[in-house]
Amino acid sequence: MYGYAGRIVIADATTRSFKILGVDENLAKNYIGGKGLANKILYDYSIWDYDALDPGNLLVFASGPFGGTRIPMASRAWSAFRSPLTGILGGSNLGGSLAAVMKYAGVDALIVKGASRDPIYLVVEEGRVEFRDASHLWGLDAISVEEELKKDHGRDSAVLAIGPAGENLVRFASINHDVWRQFGRTGAGAVMGSKRVKAIVFKPAGREIPIADPGKLSEYLKSFTVKLLADPTTKALRDGGTPRIVEIANRVGFFPSYYWSRVQVEGWERIEWSSMKKNYFVKAGACLYCSVACHRLVESRKFNVRVDIEYETIFALGGLPGVSDPDWLIKLNDMADRLGMDTITLGNVIGFTIELSRRGIIDYKIDWREPEKIEKLMIDIAYRRGIGEILAEGVARAAKTLGAEELAVHVKNLEPAGYDPRTLKGMALGYAISGRGADHLGTMAYAIDIAGRAGGRLSLAEEKVKAIIEYENLGALMDSLLLCKFGRYIYNFQNISELLNIVTGWNYTPEQIVETAERIVTLTRIINNKMGVDKSKDQLPKKLYEPVEFEGKEYKLTREEVEEAINTYYRMRGWNENGIPTKERIEKLGIT
Repeated sequence: MYGYAGRIVIADATTRSFKILGVDENLAKNYIGGKGLANKILYDYSIWDYDALDPGNLLVFASGPFGGTRIPMASRAWSAFRSPLTGILGGSNLGGSLAAVMKYAGVDALIVKGASRDPIYLVVEEGRVEFRDASHLWGLDAISVEEELKKDHGRDSAVLAIGPAGENLVRFASINHDVWRQFGRTGAGAVMGSKRVKAIVFKPAGREIPIADPGKLSEYLKSFTVKLLADPTTKALRDGGTPRIVEIANRVGFFPSYYWSRVQVEGWERIEWSSMKKNYFVKAGACLYCSVACHRLVESRKFNVRVDIEYETIFALGGLPGVSDPDWLIKLNDMADRLGMDTITLGNVIGFTIELSRRGIIDYKIDWREPEKIEKLMIDIAYRRGIGEILAEGVARAAKTLGAEELAVHVKNLEPAGYDPRTLKGMALGYAISGRGADHLGTMAYAIDIAGRAGGRLSLAEEKVKAIIEYENLGALMDSLLLCKFGRYIYNFQNISELLNIVTGWNYTPEQIVETAERIVTLTRIINNKMGVDKSKDQLPKKLYEPVEFEGKEYKLTREEVEEAINTYYRMRGWNENGIPTKERIEKLGIT
């Protein structure tokens, strides 16, 4: 099959054995790869029958037909599993080199099952898996593990590694890759740690992916790349990466701060990009084969630390706990990466802890703008020490333990990203219905809101719901091909179908590619339905219905407008009033 390595490999950590399966053509046509393929694997396995940290949970890593083809922005890979943080379908994607190198290593998807008695790491090469002792790596931070394994297996290998947080089953532990890239959201690192797998190494055997019409692809990409680089959003990303959003968020008023009580952080001018560029910027970087180069490597000379800094981390470790010191943000970012924790959930957990401390609900002294105490708290969480034992469970579980559920900000146990839905109202629907919980990337509704599309950022009318569904469909495709979400301004259903046909030799129409996206979105919902998700779970937390003030004006969400948007979304999706896809819709999409 063109565009595919042709292998799905199952690695059993219990028996230290592996099995190779072929990639069925109908499966590939219906679910593409990446998210679609991984979720179909979990669906066929009945993932809802297994607890997240039990050996029976699967940890699936998947590339897609665009991985390794040098198509611009085709630099992402997907992971899927039952989430230890949310209890429902977990998933995350990352950039770097993994999407290409895992296919160069001979696999389209790697499924890790079971659990080893002793620490191990896996080596994947030419579709085969070796199980090696990792006792010398256990306890090391994630970045150090990658450095060690690249020495042993070559700089061109792709390494996935967990840190102490993953080893200690912190429910929002991440998996690191290419130093500063992460499978961050929903706790993949904890699943990997529960299997006693410290790392996975993919070793390339070559650097060619079979393409149906390579000459046509080369010609297509010449003009396409010119359009990509001329796009205003591409230029903005090349100029300031994601940190450029910090200024926009604080000037417009959607930068969640002081644990969701404000939408602008004091001293934000110190952490917006023009200021950081002047004082901390080292160089730009890019994922493999990406011409956009949105990474921003910064250095704190005060702490002698370098990180590739992103908007979400600046919001989470800066806005939520009120920290606007760039040196400390860089240091805390580095610690989170090394310890192996999702910075979005981590920042929410820290902000929540400060809120409880200020209210006297917990006997733990910490306040806004206290990075030294945040540093200690992060370490305690990663090693589950003291109050860290409770906080390692995430906001929802910690709130239940501490009797503070009314103050907890999450949807389906997942803490939100850096876009306040009171001033970006499309995000209210996005957080409510996304497959992972309070997720920003599933629907990308923030991009619609910030651009003022579909009625503007304060609208939740039918026009906005329709636009969000279209973006959610586009996002499902991008997560399955896999393409970076920053390509949403240049990629569309027309050129995606054209590129997919050139790569695979198939004959998708744009209408068929939209139907494929709807199939992936609906399958995701079906899996979550089987894990207890329905309309009762598609609800925003109480705190986000409290008004927020910005520049003398009050902004608020009403339950009525959110409820109406959710109902409209269900209707447009072909789901019933309880948020469950109808039998007719399932049959039309061919989900079996």
